[in-house]
Parts: sequence; C-alpha cells; structure tokens
Amino acid sequence: MLQKLFVTILALSLIALVGGCSNDSTSGDVADISEEFGGFKPIDEEPAFGSAVIASEMTDDVEFDDPMLTTAEVEAVIANETADIYALRIVWGQLRFDSTVTEVTDWSGTLSVSRGGEVLRRLIKFEDGQDYILDRTDRKLIEWTSLTTVHHDGIFVNIIIPKLDDTIVATPETITFSTAPFEISFDIADLAAMDTIYYLDDSSAIAFQAFKVERVGCPKGFLAGRWGIDEAGVNIFYGKWMSQHNILQGHLSGSCANNEFFGKYIDKFGQFEGLIKGRYHTGNSLSPKHRHAGWFRGYYYNADGNILGVLKGHYHENPKETGMGNFFGRWKNYCGQIPDIDDGMED
Repeated sequence: MLQKLFVTILALSLIALVGGCSNDSTSGDVADISEEFGGFKPIDEEPAFGSAVIASEMTDDVEFDDPMLTTAEVEAVIANETADIYALRIVWGQLRFDSTVTEVTDWSGTLSVSRGGEVLRRLIKFEDGQDYILDRTDRKLIEWTSLTTVHHDGIFVNIIIPKLDDTIVATPETITFSTAPFEISFDIADLAAMDTIYYLDDSSAIAFQAFKVERVGCPKGFLAGRWGIDEAGVNIFYGKWMSQHNILQGHLSGSCANNEFFGKYIDKFGQFEGLIKGRYHTGNSLSPKHRHAGWFRGYYYNADGNILGVLKGHYHENPKETGMGNFFGRWKNYCGQIPDIDDGMED
C-alpha cells in the first residue's frame, strides 16, 4: 500500500512539473536576457556544467531499502489515504567540510515520532563499514551509528501521520532527534515549513529541512551544495537540485556578490531548466566559529524571464580568504497554483 501511494505521489509530481515549467527558447535575444541574470544564458550545458568537481561532489544520495515497507504494521499506519506525509532531510557534522578537523565526533542516535511511522528513504554520505542503520523493529523509531570528522552524514525520511478518528486519543504529536552532541524535539506540524540550522560551540552543525508532501500540488524539493570563494577569488556556488523525494534532478551553478546571486539550473543531462537570481544576507548573532553564515532567497525563471518558482535556504562560507563553504535550501514551483499550506517559502 505504501509503495503504491508513493508511486502515485511521484507520478502526480512529475505531471505537475511538466505542466509548470516552460523551457522554450526565449523569444528575444539570449544576450539581452542574460544581462538580467549576471551573464547566465538560457541555453543547454554539458552535464554538471562540464565540471568534474560538480560531477564528483554533487552526486545522488544512496537509496535505503527500508524493511518497514513490507510490514503490515506500517501499511496499517497509512491505510487511511488522508494521512499527512512529510519529507524530512537531516544533515549533521561539518556542513561546509573542514580538512583541519581531526577529532572524531560520535553522532550515533535516533529519530523518533510519537505517533504514526517513519520510512527511511535515503542515506547521505554514510561511509561503508563505519556508518550504518541499526535493524528496524519499531515503525516510530530509526537508529543509526554515525562518526564524522571533516564532513557530514545525514538521512532522508518520510514521516506518516494518520488522521485522528474516534479510535485515536488526541495527544501531542512530536518528532525527536537525539544524539550525544545535540538533541531536540519539534511539533510534527513544524515540518510543514522547516528550514533550520543549529550551530554548536565547535565548528559542527545540524541542518533540518522539511515540507508537507501534497498528493496533488506543485512540485517542490531540496537544494544542497557549496558556497564560497574559488581559487580566482570569485564568489560562487554550485550544487544539486533534488526532488521532494531527495532524488537528484540536476545541478545549479552561479555567482554571488554585493548581496545578490545569479545562476542557472540544468537537469542531469545538461538541458536548461531555469535562470536564478535573488539576494543573500549574512547573519549577525552567531558564534565566532559561525559568523560567515547567513540566508538566501530568490526565484528561478524560464527562458523568457517569467518566474517559475521560489528558492530559499541557508549558506555558510569558509572563514578563510578562499575556499568553499556550503548551502542547504528548498525550492517550490508555482505552476499556477497558490498552496494552502504555509511552507515558509514566501517569507
């Protein structure tokens, strides 16, 4: 039942995406519209922009075959097709990669929900032989072993919360992330508009991104990549564009300066998908080890300069004069609809 439900959701998302994104060639001069987008043009590129770095770093996460999918217990949780489903991406450790970190941090821990169930979909940068998921025996609990040094680990999960009926006693609905370095609980409802990073006293951090999965609605998904200064001293960003199922759809690349950023998004084969522009701002209340962090927000456009959707998230530069930090974000396609759910993207 669960597998059938998510196949249906994926199919509806793809239909909406086709109907909502227009990649027709611009009716004007490519050079004219590129002036509005920092010189980026609405044309096809080589896959991964022809960059070996992007192709090797910005790859897809590893799919996890959750045995809970085959249990009658989980099927019963979502038997009511009005169940609320959330997409949740969590990453912990050195978000911006730090080659100077030599001490191992043990992030072994759990993700638990008070009601409903969890389906683990993908593993993020888990290292074979070191990081792994413990055998799942409880639909409301995911347990893992995770050790990090210079980089980060993470998971992508679907949270399924059945609607309350006369047989279910109403209680607070919470989700709890618990590790030795950091622990926190949220209301399940917070997942509809979650884009939060918690910075620890050392150089590590934990990023939470989530939204509610709509069975019929406009496409949405996640962004992740690198943000900083290249060897030529140019402020740039590059990364991966992911679906609401955290599956790689393509790549984005661009430049940023004076609180503005410009770029473009292509699919996995290099086909033009959208031009990007927006603004970014540096935070002013972070600890010394995280002062180079901030947030960004912008839009992506078709070849004629019409808005297709919005993107928003957080970035963290490398505190050195050169070097790449990171960014994490979400995107949402408008496709002619105004969503009923407050997902925090319009703030």
